[in-house]
Amino acid sequence: MSATRAWDITTGSDDLVVAVIDTGAKLSHPDLSPNAWVNPREIPNNGLDDDGNGFVDDKNGWNFYDKNKDVFQSASDDLHGTHVAGTIGAVGNNGEGTTGVAWHVKLMSLKFLGGSKGSGSTGNAIKAINYVIDQKNRGTNVRVINASWGGGSDSQSLREAIAAAGNAGIVFVCAAGNGGDDGFGDDIDEIADFPADYSTSLDNVISVAAIDSGDNLAGFSNFGHSSVTVAAPGVGIWSTVPDVREYAPISGTSMASPHVAGIVALMLSNKPSLTPKQVRDVIVSTAEPTGALASKIVSSGRVSAYNALTETPAAKSKPVITHASVSKKKLTIDGVGFLDGSSIIEVNGVAISDIKYDSSYSVGNGTMSRLRSEPGKKTIKKMFPTGQFVNLTIFNPTTGERSPQFATARF
Repeated sequence: MSATRAWDITTGSDDLVVAVIDTGAKLSHPDLSPNAWVNPREIPNNGLDDDGNGFVDDKNGWNFYDKNKDVFQSASDDLHGTHVAGTIGAVGNNGEGTTGVAWHVKLMSLKFLGGSKGSGSTGNAIKAINYVIDQKNRGTNVRVINASWGGGSDSQSLREAIAAAGNAGIVFVCAAGNGGDDGFGDDIDEIADFPADYSTSLDNVISVAAIDSGDNLAGFSNFGHSSVTVAAPGVGIWSTVPDVREYAPISGTSMASPHVAGIVALMLSNKPSLTPKQVRDVIVSTAEPTGALASKIVSSGRVSAYNALTETPAAKSKPVITHASVSKKKLTIDGVGFLDGSSIIEVNGVAISDIKYDSSYSVGNGTMSRLRSEPGKKTIKKMFPTGQFVNLTIFNPTTGERSPQFATARF
């Protein structure tokens, strides 16, 4: 994610608040307590609603699950939110066990998930979002919500609450989801998962897939060319936990989302004037394209903290084919480093005609992740004899670069 280079520019701001809508979080953890948000308009533990917002003694946020001020209930109940909070904003360079993406940030804990299954209601999620908006309107510089949850059905009320957050200048970063009961990620362009799918209609929503250390899409991670914005590390992520271990590795798109939320916090600390749409556009346009993500998510790439802070598109890579499919009428090729309007598809070294460049597969660095050709049944039958493998290559005439061969067949 190029975080080390990003920290040479900024490590965040003690004035900027990220709301963690999740289970509770143990903000007394030694790596979190200096970055815990404290409501400046509330006197703790006096039994009064000092700021008149309808919540008594909401010092660090609110517990919507249990309907009280205690954002941390127990180690078993609030492990998830504590881990997420640490990835966003564990204190950096303090000699403790881990470092968050944003060293300097304030963490607001809003608990709406709980119980043995870590479940919660859409109604309480909406209440938590509205709490964030109200705090923003009261002068709290809360600019980011992290939502490492999903799986519910479409809710017009939830959509409207997230849209209202965007209108208030708040970026909503959410997990793409961990697939269904089979444990494998789903294409949520086809099988909707909310709130991640709201990224297709709300420009303040950034949905995040999980990748491993080799930039491969995690097997459990949802994906979607239109509905998942970007990818971030989500396998074996080391962060804060509320039990005697204090730190532990956990995997999930829930662990990927807070990496992006932390980067957004760095961006808004460095350039507060950015709108939610501008933030999302920069995240997409500066992501690092990878073959494993080609055409599977909006950006086809891994988030880059340094690129996002400097608003620098990723360098163009040499062409590489990662997937190809052939039907009776059509050839479709996915990969990285394809050039819009000039890349040539070659079949066993022979250029194929009628190449289509679909702008919806454009990548932020000026390349494309998908090429198609529909030369007709006769040409397809001739160039792709049934059951016989052929070698595909992509040639970029403007650079003289040719991809490695990729074998495919029509069956």
